[in-house]
Amino acid sequence: MMKLILKRVPHQVETTSLHDEARRFQLTKTNAASPFALHTEDGQVLPCQASTTLHSAPGDVVRLTVVFTVDGDSLAVEGDVV
Repeated sequence: MMKLILKRVPHQVETTSLHDEARRFQLTKTNAASPFALHTEDGQVLPCQASTTLHSAPGDVVRLTVVFTVDGDSLAVEGDVV
């Protein structure tokens, strides 16, 4: 069974210079304003996460809604075609 962990992720700041051939990003430290993302046990962020919403109410189950962007590359849909 795969264990998933919801934790904060650091913001990315673009650090591309005029001499760089590709865009570069630097991770910042996490803080209370950092967004959440689902991670695998080994710390990898699940790809294509657009948003997360966590809802809890007293006496009810905690509900986590994660919205993914299906890009056909990092995240694709397989199965029955309707």
